[in-house]
Amino acid sequence: MIVLVDAQISDQRTQENPGIIGLSGTLTSPISSREQQQLPIQLPQSNNDEADKRAGSKFYPLLPPAIPLAVSSPYLSAWLANDENESARNGDLKLSGRWPQFWPIQFPANKQSAYQLAWSGMIRIDGACYQFLGKPASSLVPSTQSEQLPEILDADQISMTYTSTQTIFEFQAGPIRFKVKFLSPIGSRGDMLRHSLPFSYMTIEIIEPTEEPKNHQIQIYTDIQADWASGDHNSNCTWELQESDRVLSYQVQKKNQVPLTEAWEYPEWGQAIYATPKVPELTTASGYSKEVRSQFVRDGKLNGQKDQDFRKINDREPTFGYALEVKTYSDPLIFVIGHVRDPYVSYVKAGLKELEKRSGYWRSVFGKDIDAIDFFVKDYYRALQDSNELDKTIADDARRLGGENHVAIVSLSARQAMSAMEVTVGKDNNGNFNQSDVLVFLKEISSNGDMSTVDVIFPQFPILAYLDPALLRFMLEPIFQYSESGLYPNKWTVHDLGRYPNAPGHNDGQDEPMPVEEAGNMLIMSLAYYQLSKDNKWLSSHFKILSQWTSFLIKDGLIPAKQLSTDDFAGQLANQTNLALKAIVGIAAMSEISKAVSESEGKQKYKEDDSKKLRNIAESYIEQWIKFSLSEDKTHTKLSYQDDKSWGTLYNLFADRLLNLKLVPKFIYETQTNFYPTVTNQYGLPLDSRHAWAKTDWEMFAAGASVNENTRDLLIGRLVNYLNANRVNAGFPDLYETETGQFPGRSKNSTWRIEFINRPVVGGHFSILALDRFNKINGITEDPFRKGKDDDKDKRGRRPISCSNRVRGFNPFQLLFSKKK
Repeated sequence: MIVLVDAQISDQRTQENPGIIGLSGTLTSPISSREQQQLPIQLPQSNNDEADKRAGSKFYPLLPPAIPLAVSSPYLSAWLANDENESARNGDLKLSGRWPQFWPIQFPANKQSAYQLAWSGMIRIDGACYQFLGKPASSLVPSTQSEQLPEILDADQISMTYTSTQTIFEFQAGPIRFKVKFLSPIGSRGDMLRHSLPFSYMTIEIIEPTEEPKNHQIQIYTDIQADWASGDHNSNCTWELQESDRVLSYQVQKKNQVPLTEAWEYPEWGQAIYATPKVPELTTASGYSKEVRSQFVRDGKLNGQKDQDFRKINDREPTFGYALEVKTYSDPLIFVIGHVRDPYVSYVKAGLKELEKRSGYWRSVFGKDIDAIDFFVKDYYRALQDSNELDKTIADDARRLGGENHVAIVSLSARQAMSAMEVTVGKDNNGNFNQSDVLVFLKEISSNGDMSTVDVIFPQFPILAYLDPALLRFMLEPIFQYSESGLYPNKWTVHDLGRYPNAPGHNDGQDEPMPVEEAGNMLIMSLAYYQLSKDNKWLSSHFKILSQWTSFLIKDGLIPAKQLSTDDFAGQLANQTNLALKAIVGIAAMSEISKAVSESEGKQKYKEDDSKKLRNIAESYIEQWIKFSLSEDKTHTKLSYQDDKSWGTLYNLFADRLLNLKLVPKFIYETQTNFYPTVTNQYGLPLDSRHAWAKTDWEMFAAGASVNENTRDLLIGRLVNYLNANRVNAGFPDLYETETGQFPGRSKNSTWRIEFINRPVVGGHFSILALDRFNKINGITEDPFRKGKDDDKDKRGRRPISCSNRVRGFNPFQLLFSKKK
């Protein structure tokens, strides 16, 4: 049976949805009619009128640099990206005419494939053929020398809309209007099965015209190529067409499987999936791309050919197609894209001679791949209803807490943030799946591929707190288990567990050193989960290691030695103001943890005054921190204690506010809120005074820590300016230049470049939504963002201060605060 975790945090979607596997273990999908799939969601007008004027089609909420199509796991991540040229900024994001791409769109390494994921779609109306997905028209060939295939036109794209779980395109082709919808569901709270399914939907729906269907002959075609099977397109692959009572499914795989390895970020084991329901109107064919597609253009159907000439991915483009005659407008055509593999990951455990192999949670429910695919197809109407409800909830909350710009940001972030995780299940001593052994692992996509990086989980966690706190618990658990195993020798928290998909740990203690950063992160997130779940038992089970990390922060946190923070691309720095604040907030969090554990297990086990002592230490430290951190003119906090001419985004202030610790005085919040508008550039708030770089997650943390609407809305608005500029054609890049809207290192004289793309840290864009949830839990009723005063508004119009100030070199003050590691 499926695990519904922590009844205290189950929401209405879980409680009222009988489609979740109950105690009987039976699979039900109660929603089965088209009338039940839609919610009356009224979408406001686009917040980018200028882009609408430029564009040939309408976009809502805005025209992004790239849009998710099928984005459900680290290895199912298909995107449609704008061209990195002037036409993109003129408002062109068309589904037809280009192939979708795997997420490393900006990475130059894989020149053989350019990360292409060939996925095509065509509609044939009364013999006239139009392409709407990909560029199948580029690969057509007549069957004889004398034959002339009709010209393939692009369907006219009327609009593109995205929500948190869906991307919807509307087209006009001749007399027919139709929608193409890409849906990557996010499971309900506690529903580990649906969280773990590695599939997405594409549906095609004819919008009912005034004329009857019988007045037109309409056929739909779609296919994928073997690109989806491996990142190495010079690899040999094999394929087969599987079927159940209800579903047909192409499975394509690399011939020589290499488990738990990657090529160009893509898995070198497992199978790509393309499936659809079995209906009488369905025809299929596999073969050379030109022949399969030309057959549909010519005949409006496929001949059932089964290509058995297994070959390389780049040899005559093995293609796997479906064609359907549209007989009624009442129901959408459903297609499922996915990637399955086993095992998912390997994970270090004390006492084992080799790494534990862990599977996707869904395998504990379904014995065969085809059974999971069958369930996912059958589950479409329920998934759509749940997704519509979730999309509306997120949009309504974001609009209430920050307006339409806020809606645009969080809606673009949700699938990206959630798809970097995988829910896994272990086995018992008899080799049977153990559904009580659930662990979630995270891939640090694009920056270096690390596994379960603590300082990547930290910026991601606001979306987990908002959507499903159980995922946060299961994400932290591998870090706790490894730290408590005795295998990791350092007294602080490990940085990561390895490189995805392998987690051997760092038994030599030589992981990337971020000692203060990671210890503070774990304390803050542990208290956050407790406040959401009230799970005293879980908190008590990790009290010892939490105490160890707290002791380290008490010794080393107030005056941090020269070291890295999570912003490691900026290099090491001593006496970092923001890093010290994280340590002090972490100590205050441990005070609350100690209090909760004492009350639940008895004060005889934990001294009655432990919590008070920790609070006193945190309060003493914060008083000293204020003296060290405030600039001489008291207008802002410094980047580092020793440099009065420096400044930085104090994003760790957000944790104090989120957890209602009331540690940092109100005037610090007000000081930073008033300061940020004076240094904000055209495209955002720089991270600090050394560069014009910004991190989108920290900008939204800063917005969440602001105490008036003007600064909050300014930061949100400038982030939308960055998206609207369309100068970074990839999945929501979180590191960018605030003066140009480009990736760092793209200036004329720069030889250094870095691309942080499709990273899960965009979960931090949900910071204000998470704050709203925590405030309700903690009984806070006052509005955290007061109405701005006139002088606040005036600051928006001021010319931003230059970001050219650099942290100076040697300073005698540094000798006072530096410590050797």
